[in-house]
Amino acid sequence: MGAWVITLKDLRLIAQDRGALFTLLALPIVFIAILGMSTGQMLSQRDDVKLINIGFVDEDQTELSEAIFDNLHSIGGLKVSKVRNHVEALRELQDGRNGLAITVGKDFHNRVEDLDMGDVLDARHGKLEHGLSSLDIQVDCGAAYVSVEDMVKYVAFAAVMQSVAPAVTRRSSLFSRVVDQMLERHKQEASEGGNANPGTAEPVRRTTNIIYQTLVPAFMVLFAFFLVNIMASSFIGERDRGTLRRMQATRVTPVQLLTGKTLPFLLVSVVQSVLLFLSGKLMFGMSWGTHPAMLLPVILTTSFAATGLGLLVATFVRTESQVSSYSTFLVVVLAGISGCYMPRDWLPEIMKNISLATPHAWALIGYQELLTREQPNLQLVAKCCGILTAMGGACFAFGCVRFRRFEYPV
Repeated sequence: MGAWVITLKDLRLIAQDRGALFTLLALPIVFIAILGMSTGQMLSQRDDVKLINIGFVDEDQTELSEAIFDNLHSIGGLKVSKVRNHVEALRELQDGRNGLAITVGKDFHNRVEDLDMGDVLDARHGKLEHGLSSLDIQVDCGAAYVSVEDMVKYVAFAAVMQSVAPAVTRRSSLFSRVVDQMLERHKQEASEGGNANPGTAEPVRRTTNIIYQTLVPAFMVLFAFFLVNIMASSFIGERDRGTLRRMQATRVTPVQLLTGKTLPFLLVSVVQSVLLFLSGKLMFGMSWGTHPAMLLPVILTTSFAATGLGLLVATFVRTESQVSSYSTFLVVVLAGISGCYMPRDWLPEIMKNISLATPHAWALIGYQELLTREQPNLQLVAKCCGILTAMGGACFAFGCVRFRRFEYPV
């Protein structure tokens, strides 16, 4: 009896155990489907979900305030809709219909009339030193954007100045004709290029997908290490039935036996990861990066590390209750430390350093490099794969040593 025979036997057992099969294959897909519904990527119009909703209140009702609305509307990633008054705009912020509210006050055109060229050229020290409030414009942020309120106001100020600056400059007889000629030339160049706003489509796609480029791999790594529980339960079942002892009585070496016991779960883990990537592509339209072939080494080494850890844990636990308590505790803690529950970039620096002791962290770094960067550092990806292989190999070797030391009852 060789390792491959044991592998085939265990694959048949896994296929017959519908509960384990659901946990390993179906549950992760169900989980990210729920994630898709909760974030609006399923059962909704994807193009609308991709945009930041802005309520625009125009109390000034002038051609210049209308130009500001048009400028905001042309920015990729924004969906700007007009709202009747400021009170209604705030109500839509509170109930989540809009993420931002921009109110152009009744005194807007008078404030613009007071500006001169110096104010436009040196906005920090002139009449525009207080930003949007200097023009009677108010920006209100919903809960999701409070932490980046200053950045939001900066972008809104830039959009406003696209309309205000030409209007102020035209009042100077010296610059009026020059400004008109420049704007006309730019419009002609844009129309000849066949795309008046070439940067619109791509930012929308990247802004949306970046969420899933981070979340899907994080849950993939989390579920890959759920193999620890399944493997430990499998070993206990084999031990209680006496099959491990009988296999030890054959010519099969401990390394062959453990290889045969580990390979089925390695194969299942690889299939699980591939299915999750396919589901992410179909459900969310997530990208596989500029080097999709490099995902395969990360998948393989992550699965190898997970099965190696599962084998090691299986040699420590003795009962099903220990599997439920010890191994589940280990899986949950390692996932929390490494950044599976939240993006690694959000972790404090000390936690990032501590997390490098876990295989989860190296898998996440590899996925993040391939999925979120246009020019990934392939040397870093190779380093992650090497460390994952070393961790998996170390766990497997230690598990073999542990396995030789026990006596399994018939």
